[in-house]
Amino acid sequence: MPTTITAPLNTTEPISHESPVVELSSPICPDCGSTEIVKNGTYQRNPHGPDAPVRVQRYLCRECPGSFSASLSWINDGDRYPCAVRKLVRVVNAFTDTSLERLQDTTTVYYGVRPSDQQIHSWITETAQTGEIVANDLPVYSGIYTYDEQYLRIDGERVYRLTVYNDLMQAPVAEQLADRCTKAIVREFLQTALAERPTYVIMTDGRSDYADIIEENLDAFHHRCQFHFLANGERKLRNEVFRSVRHSQTEKVRAAVVWSEFKQVFTAPTYERAVRRFEAVLDKVKQLPGKLRAYVEEVMEEFDKFALHLRDEWVPSTTNNLERYYGHTKPTQIKRRFRSREHARSFLQTQMHIRTMKQGLVSREWSLAVGRELSPELDREQLTALFTETKQRFLWWCDIETG
Repeated sequence: MPTTITAPLNTTEPISHESPVVELSSPICPDCGSTEIVKNGTYQRNPHGPDAPVRVQRYLCRECPGSFSASLSWINDGDRYPCAVRKLVRVVNAFTDTSLERLQDTTTVYYGVRPSDQQIHSWITETAQTGEIVANDLPVYSGIYTYDEQYLRIDGERVYRLTVYNDLMQAPVAEQLADRCTKAIVREFLQTALAERPTYVIMTDGRSDYADIIEENLDAFHHRCQFHFLANGERKLRNEVFRSVRHSQTEKVRAAVVWSEFKQVFTAPTYERAVRRFEAVLDKVKQLPGKLRAYVEEVMEEFDKFALHLRDEWVPSTTNNLERYYGHTKPTQIKRRFRSREHARSFLQTQMHIRTMKQGLVSREWSLAVGRELSPELDREQLTALFTETKQRFLWWCDIETG
């Protein structure tokens, strides 16, 4: 219902210091829909911010015992802070890595108000999911996922952030906060997050527990991240060979050459070329020092688990996409402070939606729906401007295919 503000307009008389009255131009009872309405006095609202106190008209319905008041367009009923303050807090919290205190500073500078840190905490957690797992309701799932974990600090305590990422769709599937990262916890998380969803391949780093979980409990193919197992090999080469006094300079050079040839196996353009390179380097494995040789022999025993990305073009070679998601949402060098688990889950949920809207390879309609959940006041063009260049090209091809 439209509202009107009535105030003294006679400029020939002394200016009144009474607050303007906000009233409805056509009041209708919200309970019974009757238009038989009478005024029933006013009351004063004193919102925080630069806006002057206003008086609000009360109404009584003649058809029912209901009473109601006019609403203000710029502040929710029952609130003390304008909607713009709440919106600023949620936007800054979503797109920056900042603390509650700095959010207070931001509202002070922009609107001259300073909500309490508890009030800000309430605003940024009011839409958080209540379950242990924060899920992303994607319209389609590829069946090819990446799993990894990251450390967070909540109220000073260290917790694990477990994440399943849909590599082909470029969007997170689910996340969970856990006090420990045991095999049982990871198994339960993956089984719950991927329940009733197609699951073909899951890529992880080199932790030994992952293969059992993925192959035995999820009946999927376990793919090892190329970057992680090569980086671990480089570390063994450096620590066990180069920094050791037990190996001669000749042995060190020989080990470096063999390891370099071994690395080229996984940079081959095709699976067939990789097999030929692998067969060529097998005869030289015995020239490697013990611990490094054992590491290479592990790859020999399960070669397909390390080279699946060469047999299937849809399988990525590394967990880089998930690592970039971590880097964009919570870089390890920035020690963001979370007051509670609700605060952290709200952060994960918001970042999940932002990532999917901006970069996820999903339909335009679904992306816009996610964007409107975050900012209902933004129109189609404003939301589309947030899409990455890769996503815009994807949507352009979708438009061509659909004619």
